[in-house]
Amino acid sequence: MKKKIYTWIKPKNKEASSLDEIFSPVSQDLRQVEKLLQVWYCATSPVIKKMASQVISSQGKLIRPGLLLLATGHLGYRGNEGVRTAAAVEAVHTASLIHDDIIDDSPTRRGQKTAARIFGTGFSLLLGDYLFIKSIGNSLAITRKNIPQILARVTEQMIEGEIDELAHSYNFNLTERQYFQIIRKKTAGLFQASCEIACTLDDAPKEEESALRLYGLNLGLTFQVVDDLLDLAGNPVETGKDRFSDLKEGRVTLPLILALKNSPPEIEPRLKTLLEKIKSQPEENNLITLLRLIEKSGALNLTFKKAKRLAEGARRAANKLIPSIYRQSLLDLLDFVLYRKK
Repeated sequence: MKKKIYTWIKPKNKEASSLDEIFSPVSQDLRQVEKLLQVWYCATSPVIKKMASQVISSQGKLIRPGLLLLATGHLGYRGNEGVRTAAAVEAVHTASLIHDDIIDDSPTRRGQKTAARIFGTGFSLLLGDYLFIKSIGNSLAITRKNIPQILARVTEQMIEGEIDELAHSYNFNLTERQYFQIIRKKTAGLFQASCEIACTLDDAPKEEESALRLYGLNLGLTFQVVDDLLDLAGNPVETGKDRFSDLKEGRVTLPLILALKNSPPEIEPRLKTLLEKIKSQPEENNLITLLRLIEKSGALNLTFKKAKRLAEGARRAANKLIPSIYRQSLLDLLDFVLYRKK
């Protein structure tokens, strides 16, 4: 099998900026977010402290809190509650990942063992619950009282999305519309809520709020579609997780939906037969054959084109914002999400 299955298209005449460059206008606040999370995670229980240290050691890209802080910066917010709300958003995200790893029985996350593999299902489940409650509980101290409501609402939607996705495990009749309904709840909602919270903190003008909310939604959708592509075509060394993990866990993602929809008559029967076989025998040779069929159907390129269209929707929304260094970072963040390798 060829080593390179799919080639990511780079932005014309431009190298995608790194996250450090993108978040440089809010770098000090992001460091405060990390410090605050460490304080939150260090509960009185020594068991929780031990488990939380594992979570902190595998801290992710901080895209969601970074997004919130860029939005507050753009809007000119100068209060001291941006860091607290950004930390609350990241805690919700972390809790959702812990629960995801339990549901999927994932061995690794970001190249390290998951909390579930280290501490077991029971402890990890409770840690996820603890972080959900901790996030919303700490947000109650924020003077804008509807922010806990936003966090509670988006957490509810994320869980609902996970339930819907689980209910459609190995459902090879899943439609593109159903797929986008699921990822809008489980992934894009928190991106959009990050922008909504920023607008709430600063009483943003309606035009700016509308543009930021639309930007956040499309950025989140782009993020998830690219994530689903990376699961098939990414380098495990860079992504930090095994390839084909989505299908092994029963998730039917956009590349597979498009492959089933667009496969020529000579490929479609083979594809369906192979998928049924993989349900009971997710062996490497079956998965490699499946990837070749998906690639042959053109679904990988179609999926990336859809991701680009979503990113363009976010770009149009960002371009409606008043020019600022923060708006430029939001535009650069789009390229990072679209062309990332992990």
